[in-house]
Amino acid sequence: MSDQRAIIDIGSNTVRLVVYNGPPRAPVVLLNEKVAPKLGRDIAKDGRLSAKSMQMALAALSRYFVLLEMLGVEDVQTVATAAVRDAPNGGEFLEEVEALGLSPRLLSGREEAESSALGVIAAFPGAKGVVGDLGGGSLELIHIEADDRGSRYEGGITLPYGSLRLPDLRARGPAAFTRHVREGLQAASWTQGRGEPFYAVGGSWRALALYAIEQLAWPLEDPHGFELSPEATRRLCADLAQGKLDGTVPGTRISSSRWVSLPDAAALMGALVAHVQPSKIVFSSWGLREGLLYASLDPSTQREDPLVAGVAAFAHAQKVEPETARGICDWIGDVLPPAGEDRRLYLAAAMIALSAIRSEPNLRAEEASDWALRKRWVGLDARGRALIAAAVLANAGSTDIPSQFAGLAGHNDIENAIACGLAIRLCRKLTGCTETGLAASELRREDGRLVLHLEAAAIPLASPSVAKNLQKLADWLGLASVIRTSQAETSAG
Repeated sequence: MSDQRAIIDIGSNTVRLVVYNGPPRAPVVLLNEKVAPKLGRDIAKDGRLSAKSMQMALAALSRYFVLLEMLGVEDVQTVATAAVRDAPNGGEFLEEVEALGLSPRLLSGREEAESSALGVIAAFPGAKGVVGDLGGGSLELIHIEADDRGSRYEGGITLPYGSLRLPDLRARGPAAFTRHVREGLQAASWTQGRGEPFYAVGGSWRALALYAIEQLAWPLEDPHGFELSPEATRRLCADLAQGKLDGTVPGTRISSSRWVSLPDAAALMGALVAHVQPSKIVFSSWGLREGLLYASLDPSTQREDPLVAGVAAFAHAQKVEPETARGICDWIGDVLPPAGEDRRLYLAAAMIALSAIRSEPNLRAEEASDWALRKRWVGLDARGRALIAAAVLANAGSTDIPSQFAGLAGHNDIENAIACGLAIRLCRKLTGCTETGLAASELRREDGRLVLHLEAAAIPLASPSVAKNLQKLADWLGLASVIRTSQAETSAG
């Protein structure tokens, strides 16, 4: 039996298969395939799924079924959303899907909103605000609350503002469109989200994020977790809604179909920001599909940190045991300034730093930095990426702060992360990351000094290279450096 999980999402615009493996709390995409039969294209006109669209969808679903059998994937969820839900012949279509061997589940609008909320909760632990999921046939809105027990959703609604419907709605002019959206929200009694984050889910809004990333020369490439202020969003959306598209070439990072729909997606985002008045807009690559996976987990697994789970699985694949990194973090724990939540970032940095050692020496620093800045990690924001990258670069011996980090994290935070990387490097050089070496040595602050205490078994480990790295860390922290044994105490300088 395979440990892979699969979601087949029969949407109003696309029919997609995603196969996941990796840790349950931080699933990794193994296969992502889609077709665009646009099942919802004719719903607004005659209310039915067209024969051509159904045939295209069924051909894709037949392929997906065979692929899953070949892969040995048994854990498969097949869901259908707005187009199938709204069409009078949707039931007939689902019968044909069942005949292929799949077991489709038709989600209500509320269930669709709740699944998207769970995807955001899974991706952003402690998330609070409004989740807006823009699909081909509908827009789902749902509010999430957070407290010491975690996040939970409430009050999901669905509105007929899917990307396939927007061109007709906007044909009446910008003022009429904005008024239509506002009246729709008022009719649904939607009043939540003022002054809270708005989490934007869906491919059309990810394309909007990619466009903004280029226009703003943002140093990170991943749209997941990218944030915009309401004012920046209003300016961007106002230009896009008028068809002012610059720079990005369709088919590179933004597909041609998403490029065409950018003005519509921007117009809807602008109308929502004007009505909801959020504190910021956060773009999420996790949504309905990941929410379905998250819902299937037991409560203990749901409470795991997705960043630590994801990096630990990655490190394990590089033959690095996460417990080794934990041991190193414990070894350096008393040396660094109080870090609070940053401890999890330092642990991730240690795992990535140790993984980089498995690379070619001339690639280690660049590769580790790329992993930190560019690899899809869940539960990690821009600041966290910068701190991990700074730490792994320092572990490779570089304390220069790249200019791109300036807009991602504060200077003091970056300096602390560099200290973490230098401490990891010292530990690595001294102990070889062995349990015996860690147990026979200790690093601590004492009265303005950085003291490396060595038990008798570890004294031979104190090479000139170790003394040099101890001195470098001490200088960075503004401390004197000392190596202490039971026989003597000497300066490392």
